[in-house]
Amino acid sequence: MQTNILQFILFSLFSAIVIRIMSPKHKRIGLLVFSILFYGICDLRFLWLLGTGIIWSYCWGKYLHRSAEKKETARLIAGITPIVIILCFFKYYGFFIGDSRASLQIILPLGISYYSFKMISYMCDIHWQKRSAEHNIINYAVYITYFPQILCGPISRPEEILDKIAIINHPSGEMILNGVSLLTTGLFKKMVIADRLNNYVNSIFVNDAGYPAIALWMAAFFYSIQLYCDFSGYSDIAIGISNLLGLPCRPNFCFPEFSYSIKDFWNRWHISLSSWLRDYIYIPLGGNRKGETRKKCNILITFLVSGIWHGSTWNYIAWGIWHGLLNLVPIKRAKNKVLYVGQIILTYFMVMLGWIFFKAEDISSGLRFIKRMFWEIRINYETIVSSVLPFTNDYSSVGYLLTILLLIGLLFLFEYLEYSEKCKRGTLIKIRFEVYLGCIILFGVIGQNSFLYANY
Repeated sequence: MQTNILQFILFSLFSAIVIRIMSPKHKRIGLLVFSILFYGICDLRFLWLLGTGIIWSYCWGKYLHRSAEKKETARLIAGITPIVIILCFFKYYGFFIGDSRASLQIILPLGISYYSFKMISYMCDIHWQKRSAEHNIINYAVYITYFPQILCGPISRPEEILDKIAIINHPSGEMILNGVSLLTTGLFKKMVIADRLNNYVNSIFVNDAGYPAIALWMAAFFYSIQLYCDFSGYSDIAIGISNLLGLPCRPNFCFPEFSYSIKDFWNRWHISLSSWLRDYIYIPLGGNRKGETRKKCNILITFLVSGIWHGSTWNYIAWGIWHGLLNLVPIKRAKNKVLYVGQIILTYFMVMLGWIFFKAEDISSGLRFIKRMFWEIRINYETIVSSVLPFTNDYSSVGYLLTILLLIGLLFLFEYLEYSEKCKRGTLIKIRFEVYLGCIILFGVIGQNSFLYANY
């Protein structure tokens, strides 16, 4: 499935305008119509699968609500098992038969990982008596199909969207300004940085043996930036659109580049997924309530599930285990500023190494990539030229590299100012909007297709 970012933005803005002029009690109908329309445009073949999942989880949720006091886990398992089986079939068919390439023969339904997790958490919450079953199937259908989030999240909880759908008020002026600001920030991250880095990163990772170690270091660093800007950029856009629709959502990223430990990183990166794994995998396994050894096992299992969720090959499992092992190391934030900066740099480095497995075709490719980074490092004029040249394949490569580094520095500067609260928020939003809009006009890449995380 390929989704052009500009088409997504235009569809979203048109939807927001139409829903804006509707009465509050009819907005949810409009949202459902636009969500189904969006899904049908992107992936008409599997609209029936989405509809079947909605009906199943809605009906089973009502059944769980009526029998919640009995607390029979078998009832919950019976409800979520069909959803898990369908998810595993589409995502892991090739893995199960021993040929990961076979999974390419099965087209992955749009957003199946995201809406499946919504359905599972909804039924779990009812079974654990954290909430009541939704009695209006239209409200529930809007929650599952909500088009700003169907591509790649965030994975909103029922209390964020479902409980607010019955009567959706018109967005306030502050919500509109915040929505426009997030849209601009997301477009800057995606079109100006992520899409500009795409060709270089792919060139090096596809043929790492043909480039010097410096190029591998640059590709690993730029891929970590690309992935962050692509995914957090989409999250900013989705949350911005949600604001324009009158349904504010919690942020999905909270300055992960300033994390002082891997645990802190996962409190800041893809927050909706990490909190979902905590609440529906880690805590049900026992969390930290059954001793230190059991706690460590639960952490490893949780990150193993995270790796499996992302993909059906062993390199994703290796990535999950890598983060699980790093999370076992207890690290406290240093009080000394120099040591604190050192913690941030070390954490970023460890995360960057993990992303190599995320990008590589398999574990052996990732290990070979890392081995060449450390053991074949040579710094001279020839290796520097060979490392910079892939940007444009001519002498303008140096200018391209310096420009992209400047743009990345600009992003980090604004994020640091917001993170450290060293600038008034209103002033920061205004300046950031103007600068980002100018950069989008001057440097934005037009025509790139999909978001990276739309494939997970």
